Amino acid sequence: MLMNVLALDIGLRRTGVAYGETKSGIVIALDTIHHRTTEELTRQVTSITKSKKIDQLIIGLPLLPSGAEGEQVGLVKETAKMIEHSTGLKPAFLDERYTTNVHFTAKGSDSDATAACALLTVWMDKKNAIDI
Repeated sequence: MLMNVLALDIGLRRTGVAYGETKSGIVIALDTIHHRTTEELTRQVTSITKSKKIDQLIIGLPLLPSGAEGEQVGLVKETAKMIEHSTGLKPAFLDERYTTNVHFTAKGSDSDATAACALLTVWMDKKNAIDI
């Protein structure tokens, strides 16, 4: 089943964004969202989800190396709730620790967008393994 997917690597002031669709498996880095508030981020994500006709939202969960939830996880989950309320899309969370072996390197590449691409690539790989 074809799905348009958006991945977010949420930060305090910058959020990496990647887009992909499940049929081709191609992942594209979108412009990093620069924001001052959670509300500003939510508005921009909502706009992207509408314009790209997003079916699934993936959000990186920044767990500590031990697997425990640190302070940043609370921020991400609260932001995810706001985005879900605004878009109607229930996000799937992906442990960011699983993305450390996925590397995208390009001169001058945006590290936030790179992180979002890694999240989306891992999610698609897992989805494809389940669907086979």
